[in-house]
Amino acid sequence: MQWRSRRSDPTDLAALHPGVPTWMLRPLVMWATAVMGMRKTNHGTLEGPYSPDPELLQEFETATRRPRSLLSNLRQTAVQGLYDAMGVDEFLDFIDFLVFHVERLGWQASEFQDALEDLLRDAGSEWAVGDRDGHASLEKRVPEGVALAATDIVASSGSAGTLLAEAWHAAFGRSPDAEEAYEKAIKAVEEAGYDKVSPKNAKATLGSMVRDMKVQRDWAIDFGPSHGNVAVQMAEALWVDQESRHGGNNYRKPTQAEAEAAVLLAVPLVQWFTSGAIARRSDAPSV
Repeated sequence: MQWRSRRSDPTDLAALHPGVPTWMLRPLVMWATAVMGMRKTNHGTLEGPYSPDPELLQEFETATRRPRSLLSNLRQTAVQGLYDAMGVDEFLDFIDFLVFHVERLGWQASEFQDALEDLLRDAGSEWAVGDRDGHASLEKRVPEGVALAATDIVASSGSAGTLLAEAWHAAFGRSPDAEEAYEKAIKAVEEAGYDKVSPKNAKATLGSMVRDMKVQRDWAIDFGPSHGNVAVQMAEALWVDQESRHGGNNYRKPTQAEAEAAVLLAVPLVQWFTSGAIARRSDAPSV
């Protein structure tokens, strides 16, 4: 439960804010200071708080190939000095690194991860603590129900789920890649459905699958035969709108918004194909 001002605008509270909004800066700096001040003893226990560990900054700078070190900024003005020198985007990268570091500290440090998630949520940040490549990381926040559904589908969809997970993190992770997200979203749907739609075509693409489904004309979804062409329309939209697959003058990288929409469109398609919710049925309407 969180207190809300009686003068709060519900619409404003529901909005997700990019970057580091003013009201989030001080608690975020305090969180980073606390994490950098923890030390793991030889016995595996945590001790602190100490002053911020400069080795963590040095590790981050090495990993990101930063041309000029900010160690003097850290010594003179602590973590606030890092934010002032880095700016919003690089500081969020540094927070992402600290989230990774917290996981290295072990289960005793899990409270730091929980505290950051609470901070981000209460501040209305567009960022959340998620998972990338098997470790904790910053991730774009989406409605909780959608994220939970996507997690379940990824876990239950085999190789298609793996591709969907890669698409999800390319779209919503700390370093988004719109083109990668869109491409992996399409590959996830292809992997989930090609053996059902075009079992004799090992090189089927989403485009050829849509073509075959239109020719077959008998695809339907569990929740009603009258909606049998919904999945076909969704798959066709996902395929047709990927302009980055064209060469020459028609080439255009997808925008971040288009990539996010593509991934969210792929989530139900992967689930329908892998679960059998969409299948060829005799009572299906013409597609």
